[in-house]
Amino acid sequence: MLTVGLALAVLGTIGILLRLVRRIRPAAVPRWRILIVQAAVVALWILGGNGLASLRERRAEAAWTAVDAKAAARATAASAASNPAALELLKRAASLGLPVGKPGSADAGAKDPADEAALARLGPYLDRVLQQADDRLEAAPTELRAWLVVEDANARAVERQLLEGGAIDWGPPLAGDSLPYSPLELLKLDAVLTAGALDRMKAGDAAGASSALEAASALAASLRDRPETTSRLLAVALDRRLLGALRLAEPVAPGWERRLDEIEDHARPTGARPGESLELLAQVRKPYTTLRGLILETDVAPLVRESRQPASRQLFLALSGGAVPVEGLADAVAAERRRTETPFYVYAQGPLELPYMRLVAADSASVEAQTAAQVAAGDSCGPRPIAPQAHLASWSPLEQADEPLLPRLARTAAMLRAELELTRLVVRARTLRAQSPQREWPSELPGSDASRACPGRRFVSKLLAGRAEIRLEPVPFGEKDAVTSFRMGDGR
Repeated sequence: MLTVGLALAVLGTIGILLRLVRRIRPAAVPRWRILIVQAAVVALWILGGNGLASLRERRAEAAWTAVDAKAAARATAASAASNPAALELLKRAASLGLPVGKPGSADAGAKDPADEAALARLGPYLDRVLQQADDRLEAAPTELRAWLVVEDANARAVERQLLEGGAIDWGPPLAGDSLPYSPLELLKLDAVLTAGALDRMKAGDAAGASSALEAASALAASLRDRPETTSRLLAVALDRRLLGALRLAEPVAPGWERRLDEIEDHARPTGARPGESLELLAQVRKPYTTLRGLILETDVAPLVRESRQPASRQLFLALSGGAVPVEGLADAVAAERRRTETPFYVYAQGPLELPYMRLVAADSASVEAQTAAQVAAGDSCGPRPIAPQAHLASWSPLEQADEPLLPRLARTAAMLRAELELTRLVVRARTLRAQSPQREWPSELPGSDASRACPGRRFVSKLLAGRAEIRLEPVPFGEKDAVTSFRMGDGR
């Protein structure tokens, strides 16, 4: 309604001005000419605005193609169903008290307080162990270890499903682009597998530990190629946890080099943003939502509780129905999508606001592509993410985040790749030591390799009093952001 109101206000103003002219010179501006001028203004806005938007969209698409030659809008899936392997995993995970399925699904039953208490200890324990810079293997807290022992059969059933049940396919995003799984519960499931692996390492069960880590790798693999950046960020978190566990494993079972290659192949600095950005251009052309809906869907301020928001955004939301609290955001977005199917939107509101929506989306896609190009040419291994030089236009109602997403994505990918390089060197050093008759560290440790993740830096290694150390120098990232050095003892 706001768009139509603004259009009527503009046309009314033009009509008033022409009527004033008509009073002075009645013959020069007859009534029918006033109507023609107003119709011409509307036509110019619709046709000219859409034409300009098409030009801007082509430029944005070309900018993304220059960054990623394979960039393409996400394909629209015909079905939203998970495959049988994923459905079976949901059942096995539910036996651990983990409703991994989407909110409201059948596996989301009542939670056991004992399970919740044990699972709450998992995250801090794993963070403490897997982010350390040496191979001391700390035992799990007594209560957590007791829970792992009680749930061992269920955890092993999950392992078997992941290892023998085939690749997991969660299906495409659901209505409103919501995920078809619960990220938090999936993170907990991975934590159960990883903690179980560490517990088996502590008990000397190298084969059992490797099996649990292989299952964790298969779980992460189900997210690495998904079409949304959220899933790929979660995959990075799972993979970094996996690498931390591998650095503690001794010996490392054969076959892990291939899995490490797979992780490296999927460490993309832009996540799924090229496809998501180009998909937005395609969706807005339909259009799939209203201008208000576009602002709500692309705005992260309610989710992170930020107060700094563009004045144009605040004004538009205030005039078009008011701001939306985070708990009501999903319903508000769905309502705006339904509104596009009404006759009023199809024949009145939609044609009037479509040019502006397309220009806003094209501006956003162009800025992201420019930032992606800048990030690709910069150093993401510094103490802070790269500061983008491109910014949204002043007339755009979309939010310009204080910490833009693409520099953070690139830095996260760089941290993963740096930790991956370190893990490869640790695994190779341990393999050489295992091949030694006296189980001694080789006189020349793997190292002195230039880092591909962090150009201008090099891995160095040294032996001291029976201990081996591999370190990336100069030290990248900020303190405790990533593990880029590791010390290994003479065996546990």
